[in-house]
Amino acid sequence: MSRAHLRSPSFRFAFAVLLLFVVTPGLRPVAQSRSQAAKPQKQDEEYTRKIKEYTQDPRISTELVDHLPASDTIPTPLKFFGRMPGTPGELTYAKDIQRYYEALDKASDRITMWTIGKSEEGRDMVLLAVADEATIKQIDKYKGMLASLTDPRKTTEEQAQALIKSAKPIYWITSGMHSTETGGPVMLLELPYRPAAAESRRGPSR
Repeated sequence: MSRAHLRSPSFRFAFAVLLLFVVTPGLRPVAQSRSQAAKPQKQDEEYTRKIKEYTQDPRISTELVDHLPASDTIPTPLKFFGRMPGTPGELTYAKDIQRYYEALDKASDRITMWTIGKSEEGRDMVLLAVADEATIKQIDKYKGMLASLTDPRKTTEEQAQALIKSAKPIYWITSGMHSTETGGPVMLLELPYRPAAAESRRGPSR
């Protein structure tokens, strides 16, 4: 792949700000009977093999990401694109990253996606929320709570303290801000898949 190709306007990641909005994960391990040994979740063997092939130096990996959980319903980046993020010599267009996000939104009750505006070049700026199923169903409620906590002109100290007890904090990850930084958007292909595909039991909704 030539430098000219990587610098071309059609390839630049800066045309879409890719955001991952992770609400407090209510994802919990599958409940196990005391009389049963905990069984590890089934892994995607092909994807895991490629992870090990492309990251052979153990210093740049951990036991948290040296494998990929398997899912019968949610497509992995490998299944969707025919290659995994980080494949040598390959990058992914922003329009195709957005297509994958749309596929995740459709396939998983733990993910919802919307756009938050347009870039200077008229392309969608995309936001993903990843959480447990109950939180996703009430996402507008939790968005409202956080909005109230950010505005002390409208929210008293007493109201804020009450909101803190029931609102859910977030992890905010932003990528695709600069055209030369291609690693972030590619990394955010795999990141939302992992919690969406992880086995869990539903905790009590609030």
